[in-house]
Amino acid sequence: MDRIQLISSLFAVLAIAAGSSAGAQDADGKIKVIVDQDARGPCTTDMQSVLMFVQSPDVEVLGITVVSGDLWMDQETLHTLRALEIAGRTDIPVYKGAVFPLLNSKQEAERWEELYGEHAWKGAWQDGDPGPYERVPLREGEPTTEPAEGHAANFIVEAVNAHPGEVVIWGGGPLTNIALALMLDPELPSKAKELVLMGGGIDVAEYRREFNWWWDPEAARMVLRAPWKKVTITPVDISVKTRHSDELVARIAESPNPLAKYIERFHVPVPDTDSDWVPGIFMWDEVSVAGLLDPAIITEQREIYVDVDIDHGINYGNTLAWEERQGERPGPRKMWVQFDLDLDRFYDLYAELMMRQASPD
Repeated sequence: MDRIQLISSLFAVLAIAAGSSAGAQDADGKIKVIVDQDARGPCTTDMQSVLMFVQSPDVEVLGITVVSGDLWMDQETLHTLRALEIAGRTDIPVYKGAVFPLLNSKQEAERWEELYGEHAWKGAWQDGDPGPYERVPLREGEPTTEPAEGHAANFIVEAVNAHPGEVVIWGGGPLTNIALALMLDPELPSKAKELVLMGGGIDVAEYRREFNWWWDPEAARMVLRAPWKKVTITPVDISVKTRHSDELVARIAESPNPLAKYIERFHVPVPDTDSDWVPGIFMWDEVSVAGLLDPAIITEQREIYVDVDIDHGINYGNTLAWEERQGERPGPRKMWVQFDLDLDRFYDLYAELMMRQASPD
């Protein structure tokens, strides 16, 4: 579905939403979550964060919506379907979403590089990578299940309207799907319970141009400026304090369940280096999930103003952040931003979930 077709479905989607009755709170108190992710796989921070939600007994995953970013959306969808098969959770629907950003493009990224230098990570735009509709065989095996019917943005609108005030929208990738959902239903923020995001870089200069928000800065600006009841952000500042270490994987591999074996097989060993800046070993997205599942894991968070630079110059896609004492406000409201965590508690939760034998409700 292209953008024109998607926007043209506005009235049909809103008609469905208007007729939806309020969903009852789960009797067991589970958190209703929509997981929006650029699901590169196998065994990456993207996929492991999805699986943390899937494995948690405290969460009802209403659906997983896939957006291009680290890989192209079609390929990510296949990785997601296969991971759910391995976890035994094919009951969870997976929706295909945006293939391209709202405005940014590979050509724009290349123009920026000509002027200002090379991007550290370009995701699906990496030189030599397959195109948006090319198929690459999956190392973990091909899925036998299919994605759900309908576009990710439509599903987000329908699910939130079906459960007003109850749904947490969690975004671990570029925010294009959520921005499109806002176009379909501008009242969406008032109906969602909370928006939780992994993205942005506040005090870590190397990651001020954080990938998730740089891939689609206009979508990020739109989503961050929407009037959500509450926004919680896990920036790279906290993610880079983590390590998906060989020791952690060995601990998980003690479990006989198929998911633990999937992680053991496809984990990328930590390279032999003294550098603290090896992007492949950081648990970028898992921290964001853990903070939602167990808020006590987060030991420091501050309420600050956060926005994204959409001027097409050297700072295009950079995170903007101000605290009250600095006197400037890049956006219309404050958001809760996480800065530190209890590492042992985090690793314990992650390992417990990956070792758990989950079963559908």
